[in-house]
Amino acid sequence: MKTPKLLIVTDLGLLRAYRRELTPMGTPRLELLEETRFEDAHVRVKDKVTDFAGRRGASAGSHVGTTLADSHNLELEIRRRLIRKIAAQIKSLIQRTNDLGVWLAAPKEINHLILDELPQSLRPRIEVNLARDLAKADKCELLKSFPRPEVELKEFQISGSRA
Repeated sequence: MKTPKLLIVTDLGLLRAYRRELTPMGTPRLELLEETRFEDAHVRVKDKVTDFAGRRGASAGSHVGTTLADSHNLELEIRRRLIRKIAAQIKSLIQRTNDLGVWLAAPKEINHLILDELPQSLRPRIEVNLARDLAKADKCELLKSFPRPEVELKEFQISGSRA
């Protein structure tokens, strides 16, 4: 556990990568390596699919225009694209820091989707995977959420939480 780790926390709108290492006194320290904001996550569908400012579809008297199902399909497509971008960003981070073990935290709804998008060859590098939304958490909360140096990593992975 003395070796540094690459700690990645993400949600659909934000990805933060930290380098976690121990100080000479044995306390963990996080250094922000990269922060990426995904703007597509913050844009409303109705802002993307309008014909005039504030209006959507056809005029009130006509039945021609986009259906409500189109916006739902667009939302799903935006989500798929964001997950692919997140996975590509994680892949790039892992490849750039090829000597570090990886700890990942992503919300439960997208965690498995991100892992599915990662190449099979990189998945074994992920030592700890938390299905929690910690993207906006401060450093202190992140350090509490992941295993401490004195806790065995195997025990943490089996139970999913600290004893």
